[in-house]
Amino acid sequence: MNLKPLKDFLFGLLFLDLYREINKIHRQTRLLVELLIFGDFLGLPLLSTYYSLRLLPYVYPSLSEIRKEAVKEHDIFDLLGEHHVH
Repeated sequence: MNLKPLKDFLFGLLFLDLYREINKIHRQTRLLVELLIFGDFLGLPLLSTYYSLRLLPYVYPSLSEIRKEAVKEHDIFDLLGEHHVH
């Protein structure tokens, strides 16, 4: 007997909203930390370049994703759709 469909259904029923919120908060926190450390690559001189250059080899593979996420345009209606009125 295959219980995977039942397991997936119960996960979606009980934990999907929590899972999505945790992922959203994680993305926002990661972006904030990366902007604080590597903001000088986008023209935001927040920290000294010494620390940025020391950490650059570890973050270089995801630097293009950081740039895309940082300059992505956000619409107010997208943010309003995430909040429940109830």
